[in-house]
Amino acid sequence: MSLKTSIKIKKFWYADVAADGGAGTNWEEIQIGTREATMQLNGSDADTTNYKNVLGDAIESGKMKGDVTLNFQLADMSPDAVAEFTGGTVTTTSEAITWEAPENPNQAIEKSFKFLTDKNVEFVIPRATVDAYAMVNDDDLHYHQINSTILKPQKTTVRSLSYSELLTPEANAITAFTFGPAIDSAPATIDGEAFTVAITVIAATVVTALVPEVIVSKGASITPGSGVSTDYTGAVPYTVTSADGTAQIWTVTVTVA
Repeated sequence: MSLKTSIKIKKFWYADVAADGGAGTNWEEIQIGTREATMQLNGSDADTTNYKNVLGDAIESGKMKGDVTLNFQLADMSPDAVAEFTGGTVTTTSEAITWEAPENPNQAIEKSFKFLTDKNVEFVIPRATVDAYAMVNDDDLHYHQINSTILKPQKTTVRSLSYSELLTPEANAITAFTFGPAIDSAPATIDGEAFTVAITVIAATVVTALVPEVIVSKGASITPGSGVSTDYTGAVPYTVTSADGTAQIWTVTVTVA
């Protein structure tokens, strides 16, 4: 199979790094707020040092691989969006929503990233350290410059970067649905023909603000997202949009035993 090249980024997500050190799952799409043609995944040349003898011949060499970086411009200046990459605090009053810089400007912020090209190639970066700063000019867009350096994941079975050519870009399924170890429940029943998910939690579970962990088809996105607190008093509709843009509504029902 020939992997087709791309010239556009179609979708772009970020998430908190998973607790086990792997890629996050609570993906938030930021394509709308990302300035066009500013996202770049770049590598740098390796630093090679040659050790020579008295005649000037190289007898050994040491090589240090260069960094791989992911950089983009976030044109969404909303305080909540900015705080994800800069840290700091966001306060809301009747008059304003205010962002204030963190007390420690050298804080460590780490995120997972993934993006989808226009030829349905999905890149996944499980762990990257993030640095961000505001760029405000009176003759250009106001935006935050987001720079990140890819780090080695803390989960040993996960690699620092991967990409996949999607063979089923039309897929828009929910493939797994749980509430994590904090909520005792039976395995979810997923019906791919009726587009339903049914899950039973133990007696006395309060279902008005449960946080699900949802996995969807590779390259697809879901709304509401995985990790979003949701009221399951009644059936909840979820929209899963495939890599090629086809949307499917799924219905999730939670039953208290």
